[in-house]
Amino acid sequence: MCDNAESTIYVNHVLVEHRRLHSMLHKARRAIEQTSGPDRDVTLQQVAAILRQVRNELAHHFAEEEAGGCLEEAVSRCPRLATALKEIEREHPALLAEVDRLIAMAEDGPADLQHRIMIEREFDELCTQLHAHEAAEYAVLRDGFGVANGDELVPVPFAEF
Repeated sequence: MCDNAESTIYVNHVLVEHRRLHSMLHKARRAIEQTSGPDRDVTLQQVAAILRQVRNELAHHFAEEEAGGCLEEAVSRCPRLATALKEIEREHPALLAEVDRLIAMAEDGPADLQHRIMIEREFDELCTQLHAHEAAEYAVLRDGFGVANGDELVPVPFAEF
C-alpha cells in the first residue's frame, strides 16, 4: 500500500464520478417528489427520462471499472482485494436491472399518489443498494492505495439527497 500523488489521482477520479452520480440521483429524487405535489410540476415520463440518464451514467461508470480502471489498479497493488473486486463487478448487472425496473414503473404506471409512493420506495431501495456498492468500492480503494486513514472515502448515503 502506498499514499502518493498517483494514488490521489485514482481516488479523486472515483470521488468525482460518485459526486456526479449523487447529483443525478438527487435530481431523480426531486423529480419523483414533484410528480404528486400541488402543482405536479413533473410527469412520470420526465421521471423516466431522468432515470434513463442515471442508468446511462451508471452503465458508463461500471464499464470503466470493468475495463481495468481505478479499482483494478488498487487490486494490482494489493492482490488479496481481487475477490472483493469480483463481487463489486458481479453487482453491476443487478443494479442496472433495478434502474431499468424503475424506468418501466415510471413509464407504465398510473399517475396517482400510490404509484408515486411505490416508485419513491423502490428508488430509496436502489439508493441503499448503490450506497453499499459505493462503500465496497471505497474499501477496495482504501486498502489498495493505503489512502490516509480513509476519512476522505466515507460515502454519503444516496438516500440523504
